[in-house]
Amino acid sequence: MGKSNALQEAEDFDFRGRRENEKVVVVVKYHAWLLMPIVYIWLIAFALMAGSFYLFGASKVTSIAITVLVVSCVLNTVYRWFIWNAGNYIITNQRVIRIEQLSLFNREISEAEIDRIQEISTEIRGPIHTLFGFGTVKIQTASNTGKVDLEDITKPYDIQQIIAGIQKSPKDLA
Repeated sequence: MGKSNALQEAEDFDFRGRRENEKVVVVVKYHAWLLMPIVYIWLIAFALMAGSFYLFGASKVTSIAITVLVVSCVLNTVYRWFIWNAGNYIITNQRVIRIEQLSLFNREISEAEIDRIQEISTEIRGPIHTLFGFGTVKIQTASNTGKVDLEDITKPYDIQQIIAGIQKSPKDLA
């Protein structure tokens, strides 16, 4: 049975802290729906630009307002995209790693050893999550920290099954 393109790309994925015999099985990103606030911000910006033209016409005030608005929106878009893009969930034959970019200079990395995972569950809540097929994979471990949740990922049930498959046959992936 052949692997999908996403799994083939994962074999070449490398990260700092990778162990000697560790193979990347799949790399998962946040669902693209999380970028939707960017669209809302730009819609509001266009409405404000139109309102500025309506109230002040083509004047210095309008030019300054539009320049400030566009620069602010571009900076916000780059920031939100950076936070979204820097977050990864890496599933290897030995562990599940969550890399979460919380802000520009704040990153949190947590991991769960595959052999210490006690329970895996999937949660898809709400109409948007159901419609677009994304949700959370909850991983409960035997460690002190207790859990590593893979939040807002596409096809959470498939990811849950991949992790369960690694648990059942880790020797096949080593």
